[in-house]
Amino acid sequence: MKNILVNSFIIHSRHFSETSMIYDILTDSNGLISIIAKGIKKKKDGYSMQPFKEIQLYFTKGKLPLLTKHEVLNSYTKISTKYMLAGLYFNELIYKFIPKNEPLPLLFKLYKNQLIFMTNSDNYNLHMHLLRFEYLFLKEIGYEINLAYHNNYAIDDKVNYYYRFGEGFKELDSNTDSRTLVSGGDLKNLLSKNYDEIVGIKNFRFIAKEIIKESLGNKNIKSYEILD
Repeated sequence: MKNILVNSFIIHSRHFSETSMIYDILTDSNGLISIIAKGIKKKKDGYSMQPFKEIQLYFTKGKLPLLTKHEVLNSYTKISTKYMLAGLYFNELIYKFIPKNEPLPLLFKLYKNQLIFMTNSDNYNLHMHLLRFEYLFLKEIGYEINLAYHNNYAIDDKVNYYYRFGEGFKELDSNTDSRTLVSGGDLKNLLSKNYDEIVGIKNFRFIAKEIIKESLGNKNIKSYEILD
């Protein structure tokens, strides 16, 4: 039986029997898929099947593919120690938003780059790391957050802006939720991806969270209860 080879990250896992597991994995070529690892709990190398490791997997083709071999390529230990809750939050977003068996190579790249960025960054502001992933993730799945104005509009550092859901950032008016208010300077930094220079990070995160909640409908993000 032919084996399929992919690079992957474990996003979610569940017990299948006393000795086996089912893993939901984000792959570089097949998107989010499920595989079964029979007897993995009894194997000496089974402990390596953990989140925040880039793992090369071999598995058979089928409705529920069978894992036949695996090898750890990279282990992002800083995520599993210092940023465990953040990493689990990223995984929850992917698990609840992304449909199975849809090739999303850019999402795989985004996820891997986020782990690398957090591993190498000297900035330990957790909200900055969360904001960075939230906004890039929303853009990747079709919810890019941008200005409500035409492309030639120039953001004014001295003007405050608010986010109108479904439209974008607009200049401040009198009927504005203060939690969506941001400065012109911060807005420039967001759109330029200078996340570590944003002062009002929590307001940007509030906006991202509201978009996520609205998009998911009745699905709750359990990580919010722990992170915030």
